[in-house]
Amino acid sequence: MDKDKVGNIGIRLLIKTAKKKFRVPENLNHYSARDFKRAEKKFLKACVLGGRC
Repeated sequence: MDKDKVGNIGIRLLIKTAKKKFRVPENLNHYSARDFKRAEKKFLKACVLGGRC
């Protein structure tokens, strides 16, 4: 398996689990569609770069 694919699988899995954590009814009902996308992006960035998931 290619080295890049292995690294991408790990990041994709991390993003998938972080999205699951963020997409709870509390957040879905709180944000507008545009704000939800922005907040989710910030959350994912914090998870990937800062390990704060």
